[in-house]
Amino acid sequence: MKRDLSELSTRQFDLVVVGGGVLGASVARDAALRGLSVALVEQADFCSATSHNSLKTIHGGIRYLQHLNFKRAIESIREQQIFLQTAPHLVQPMRFLMPAYGFGMRGPAALGIGVALYEFLNACVALRDGRRLKAPKGRVMGAKRYREMVPGMEDQPLSGGAMWMDAQVSLADKAVLQMLQQAAEYGASVANYVTADAPLFREDDPQVIAGVKARDIRSGTCFDIQARAVVNATGPWAASWINGAGEPQLTMQLGLVKSMNLVTRKPALPHGVAVRSNRASDSKVDSANRMFFVVPWQGKTMIGTTHVAHEGAEVDDRVGPGDVADFVEEFNEVYPELGLTPEDVLYSYAGLAPAMQEEGAEAVPLHESEIIDHGVVDGIVGLFSIVSVKWTTARLVAEQTVDQLLGAQAKARPCQTRSVGLPDYESMPHEIAGMTEAQLRAFVRQHVDGTQAFRLSDVLLRRTNDLVLGAMSAQQFEVVVSEMAALLGWSEEMRSEEISLVLERLSNAAQKADLSAQMDLIS
Repeated sequence: MKRDLSELSTRQFDLVVVGGGVLGASVARDAALRGLSVALVEQADFCSATSHNSLKTIHGGIRYLQHLNFKRAIESIREQQIFLQTAPHLVQPMRFLMPAYGFGMRGPAALGIGVALYEFLNACVALRDGRRLKAPKGRVMGAKRYREMVPGMEDQPLSGGAMWMDAQVSLADKAVLQMLQQAAEYGASVANYVTADAPLFREDDPQVIAGVKARDIRSGTCFDIQARAVVNATGPWAASWINGAGEPQLTMQLGLVKSMNLVTRKPALPHGVAVRSNRASDSKVDSANRMFFVVPWQGKTMIGTTHVAHEGAEVDDRVGPGDVADFVEEFNEVYPELGLTPEDVLYSYAGLAPAMQEEGAEAVPLHESEIIDHGVVDGIVGLFSIVSVKWTTARLVAEQTVDQLLGAQAKARPCQTRSVGLPDYESMPHEIAGMTEAQLRAFVRQHVDGTQAFRLSDVLLRRTNDLVLGAMSAQQFEVVVSEMAALLGWSEEMRSEEISLVLERLSNAAQKADLSAQMDLIS
């Protein structure tokens, strides 16, 4: 996955994808596997914004049943099954539990109906697609059994509980890199730290796309990428990118919500737990509460997801101590047994997502993705924008996008990503535990050379999870810093700036202070 700007600037592509999150990577992979020539550019690091904010789950859609959204539930179930079959090294089944209270809409009978319907839909999807799934079936259990499986619930007035099978993508950042690597193996040209400043139009017809005007952020060099079509997969930047295109007929409105997931040092349970928040949801079945998911991850506990309306025009997903404190307070109202404190939080995943918000109501993420053909909406042929909302269905949205693009060109090439496996590339190591200094330096070189890791945060926050999990020593931290500084020619000022930017992303004050102090001693 080499970064070749000369190829980007001299080759004619069928498609250029703007945005290197899970959706952009999925579009590039889908199109490349269909034989299209593809370019992809990302203004920062791959999977560094909204897609980085992942609860590490591939939800099968059981929560959409409370909205009576059967179409969305079936889509999610199908995509989960595809993930489990095509990327078993990245996605594994994970059991979830949910407590029951009373005997109404939150009681065992109501939960049992939901679980039974979920199991029925799973069986129907597997039968339709010819898949045989081997996983424990969902069921309802008594209060005693639930308390045995979820310690600390002795004082809760439970009437039972429910269990169902979902899935987890344990290495979400790596999954995006592997999608991009497979796209590159099929001929795609992929580059990060390249911004697409605006669409490029044909000189003889300003209503037809001819590519994008690009700029290399690392060198400042400007160049054009020639392409017959452009897919705007920039996530929360989708509207601002379109509205800044310089064409008055191009307009796009997009509300935003800031979503957040916490990595905590609480020991993980062997399964996930779903609990109801005290905040209102837009559920059609139980409108009183939205959900928190407590997820085991790499021996720690992740908790998510909160959604807060984003104010202002700036696309800023930074998390402050107040955001974390509010999250912890809301969570403790409904799950005090975990005893969560702000000091338990190691890392805060956060990102902006498309939202809907009626006047006077709390912002909530969109339930459906949308693919906008600007040839139909605005008369600009060859330009497509995607407003996407979920990791789980990114592959499906990519398939639908490429279908629309080919349909507009009167071409037909069948999708391959439903069945083609995603390889587990050995050239993309992720775990650094137990590495010697020489091995760790080789790890850094592999990612600088092979996955375009040019910032310290690229390596420490996305090419490995050890720092995020609080498992990286100051000595390992220093080895990574010194190797990257040597490879990339950092000055002392740049070195200090890179360290500061990474430490700012950590949520645990004690961890930051300890790393800073030890780094000072080492230097």
